[in-house]
Amino acid sequence: MKKLQITGKSVRKFEDGYPVVNITDFENRQDFEDGAWVQLENHGHFVATAYLAKQHRGAGYVLSLRENEAIDERFFASKFRAAQAKRAAINVGAAYRVFNDVGDGLGGLIVDVYNGIYVFRWQNAALKHQSKLIYAGFEKVFGKGHTVLTTTPGQEKLQVVTGKMPNGPVLVNEAGLSYPVDLTVRRQQLALEFRNLRIWARENSQQRRILNLYSAETGVVTAAMVGEATEAVTVDPTNRATTTLQGQLTANNLDQAAVEMRTMDITNYLNYAIKHELTFDTVFVNPPAFVRGKKHRFDLEQDLGDLLTQVLQVTRPGSQILVTTTAPSYSMKRLRTTVNDVAQNYTGHVTVSSEFHSPEDFMTNSANRQSEALKGLRLSITE
Repeated sequence: MKKLQITGKSVRKFEDGYPVVNITDFENRQDFEDGAWVQLENHGHFVATAYLAKQHRGAGYVLSLRENEAIDERFFASKFRAAQAKRAAINVGAAYRVFNDVGDGLGGLIVDVYNGIYVFRWQNAALKHQSKLIYAGFEKVFGKGHTVLTTTPGQEKLQVVTGKMPNGPVLVNEAGLSYPVDLTVRRQQLALEFRNLRIWARENSQQRRILNLYSAETGVVTAAMVGEATEAVTVDPTNRATTTLQGQLTANNLDQAAVEMRTMDITNYLNYAIKHELTFDTVFVNPPAFVRGKKHRFDLEQDLGDLLTQVLQVTRPGSQILVTTTAPSYSMKRLRTTVNDVAQNYTGHVTVSSEFHSPEDFMTNSANRQSEALKGLRLSITE
């Protein structure tokens, strides 16, 4: 295994459990080789075994801090066994996160299960090159005979590893609600990390008027309508948002006439709502990191404050705003700062009533704050 020199500054963070390798960790940045399994050392001192990968974030992941630990089928089985044990004590239901990236000790791999069908979501091609060993480790813990599907970044359709591709959407039951999930395509129709938000929406929507922004895959509108919301408006710039929501409403025998579905730019809709003095009792806001519309683009880092300023103009005393993000780079601290900045320029009062985090099956790495899948705040509006 190739040995690469890392900076003295990088040694401590890896030894403290930080899992992501960055190009700046190398003394010689030309040492990066996509797909290489390497030993990281500093002047003869072993630090970690890692793999390198071209990916959206970082340049690879730490695999082990033990110098003589073999990265083989037994190694991967131990990761799955530990992940399985952690979830054994959690009431996760029929659909949950089986394995969560660095939170379960193997950066670059996410595994979800839907009604017994396992979906391996590879985050880079480098780790997938070792899929034979990893699948073998998975089978050693979970057994053989499961339907296993797989997908990598840029791949639109899921591929079958073992078993058979389901015929049509899988109907996931969650707390008495049904969510159709099409496992033939890569994009998610039900974001599992929003489970607690769906529970909140169901329990707190009675006789309330709902506005849902950028939240097609969260399932909150369906949960709110089951919770006896009077009506809802959902706005998303993508056509798939309407298709997803229609399927959810049908699966739960809900009246689609009570839900207004708009495929349009969020800013344009809010301008329209403000102009016509529309107000809502509960507003769900889950913006992406970046989206480009026909006339506007949205960048979470730059534009969330302006978006929330608009949202406040369609609320009234007693309204609540639930703002969430799944962007790794946007921390809870940053979210609170943005909310506080917006609140200072608002004529009424905005109070942060509670926080939302990922469910328990979304394990995190305490040394890496960006491993938190979901960050959210519930804002209460008063005079």
